[in-house]
Amino acid sequence: MKKMTIKKHAPLFIAFFVLCNSSRFALAFRSSITAVPSLNKRRLGSTMNTALSKTTVLAMSSTTADTNNAASKTHLYNPTERDEYYQGNVAQYLLDLHDEGATFNFCGGMMFQLVLSEKLQTHLKSVVDAADKETQQPVIHPAAQPLMSRIPNYKKSSFADNISIFHGRELRKIPTANGGMGFVLQLSYADPSAALEEDASAVEVAGKGADASWNGKAVDPQGWSKEEITTYDGWRSDQFRQWRKASMYEAEGYSTFGKEFGNEAFGLNHRFYLHLDNQNRMWLSAEDGCEGTPSDGSSLMKKLGGMLFGM
Repeated sequence: MKKMTIKKHAPLFIAFFVLCNSSRFALAFRSSITAVPSLNKRRLGSTMNTALSKTTVLAMSSTTADTNNAASKTHLYNPTERDEYYQGNVAQYLLDLHDEGATFNFCGGMMFQLVLSEKLQTHLKSVVDAADKETQQPVIHPAAQPLMSRIPNYKKSSFADNISIFHGRELRKIPTANGGMGFVLQLSYADPSAALEEDASAVEVAGKGADASWNGKAVDPQGWSKEEITTYDGWRSDQFRQWRKASMYEAEGYSTFGKEFGNEAFGLNHRFYLHLDNQNRMWLSAEDGCEGTPSDGSSLMKKLGGMLFGM
């Protein structure tokens, strides 16, 4: 996944930080001038004070409402509360993150909204409702496996089983995405009947650098296409990989892509897995190592995101 270079934008960050801290004052100032352009300086100052007071009250009310709402959902973001609430039911946890439109903080401030395909949601709901809930539960790998290449039986391939490894995409330029940056992290359903093949002839038709071939079919209308499966090479740098625009997704079979995410959206497919860190936080990690953890979005980058990314 593409990472944002903080050093390059440092001066811009500082400027926007100052701007954000004074945003309420600026809003009051603009409102007063727009409403009464002919006021003299004395009356302008009075109007500014009144507008600022009203803005402060509105901001306090909004903050209180946001805080109360966030407090009821802290089990989505707090590791201790998460474990107490879900008791190992990872399938339900992923469903709740999707239903709440939760965001994941990737690469130190890039807020991606988690979106599950309809078929993956149906599968996870069946796991939750199963008599033996542990059989198909998604696995959260231990902190000792912080990279996909370190999990058991790892192979460079397009394999996914909806348990240990998931098919997914990073999608960008989506104005309605939570987090204010236009980013979505989509997970989809993979063919559970498929198998890995490691003979040389099979590997030849896999993505560049693959050491195994996965013979899965495109079984999710919102998931990976046949082309995405056969050419997947997510262990390579993004700059060498095939990014797809809305028109390309639809041509390859994802007919509702533009309707769901907008015709300007584009993306890149990745394999993802879940793992913990030494603080018991859960991370959703792409094969190339870029990863995010559930976040309520209360970060500096969220405040700046709309301006930096044009949303």
